[in-house]
Amino acid sequence: MANTAPDSPITPAPSQFIFVICQNGAESATKLEITNNHPNLNLAFSRPGFITFKVSSDNPLPQRFTLKSALARTYGWSLGKCTSQDASSMVAEISTIPHFSTSNHVHVWQRDPFTPGKNGFEPGISALANEVGTLFKAAAEKTGSKIFVNKESKPDDQVFDVVMVEPNEWWYGYHFASTVAGRWPGGAPAIDTSIETYSRAYFKLSEALMWSGITIQPGDICAEIGSAPGGACQLLLEKGASVTGIDPAEMETGILEHENFVHIRKRGTDVRRKEFRNTKWLLSDLNADPNFSIETIAEIVNHPLVDVKGIILTLKFSEWKNTTSIPDLMKAVKALGFQVVKARQLAFNRREICLVAVKDKFVLRLGKKNVKPKKPVATEKPSP
Repeated sequence: MANTAPDSPITPAPSQFIFVICQNGAESATKLEITNNHPNLNLAFSRPGFITFKVSSDNPLPQRFTLKSALARTYGWSLGKCTSQDASSMVAEISTIPHFSTSNHVHVWQRDPFTPGKNGFEPGISALANEVGTLFKAAAEKTGSKIFVNKESKPDDQVFDVVMVEPNEWWYGYHFASTVAGRWPGGAPAIDTSIETYSRAYFKLSEALMWSGITIQPGDICAEIGSAPGGACQLLLEKGASVTGIDPAEMETGILEHENFVHIRKRGTDVRRKEFRNTKWLLSDLNADPNFSIETIAEIVNHPLVDVKGIILTLKFSEWKNTTSIPDLMKAVKALGFQVVKARQLAFNRREICLVAVKDKFVLRLGKKNVKPKKPVATEKPSP
């Protein structure tokens, strides 16, 4: 079993390097964010979606370190790499690493080949990574060890990581699952992307709820600004919520015909604020500058008749360099009276981040018991 005892901040770093996984294309922004937040880290190696940093010997990281980054999908200690045209030989070599045998889990994944949604790509464990994971499981069983491969870990489990940077170049290391995303292989949740949805917003909201700890309960009243064509609304309706979609564009017929859905064909800024007086969860996915999105939300939540539990915002960036404004955006939201504010570039996001805020931190603990989901919203369009 992994050693889960807390360690002191002065514990010497077990390696000179850490690895960071980010979205393909977000490397420059991620490097800037991390080096600004952690002056003791220096860039060592970079490929699309994969970065390593060298840790300063004068200012080492604790073994269970927390990386201050909204753009890092997952991260951990980097122990090295191996290259070969033979997968079995690489598995044999890596499985002799001491941290392999002391870990509860092995996570094996390939770095993103494209931006999510491009060329049909969605985050998750590829067929090749699954095959390699099977080899690692067999290697552990030969030594009498039981190890979980590409499964969600428990909090604080020690996880051995194998990043397939190239099919014949694997980097390996380990981390402790001290965050929700750290429990997922490669920092991406297991979401079935084969199901029929109206848009990718369905997957983004699914991940946002899993990561944030927010649970949409049956009967919750939700409103989404920028709701067309209806992917996020589809998920909310499946969870039994009553949903108001606000967008001048057309919604999908299957959403419009749902008994718990109301469409307001206006821009968010044109809707009377009292329309939100019963809203508990406010969502926004506007194709607009992040500051405009937050200003729109601020005008709503500051209205005396409005009392939301929390907000879930998808903030889009025209350029990666603009992500340096994330801390200021979080401060602006916190100033609206929210007790907890979190930001993360989700695995299913594109050039955007998810910003979640709640007024009472205890709502993030609700819903731990399983709630039977409602019948999925049909995505078939009616015959003419």
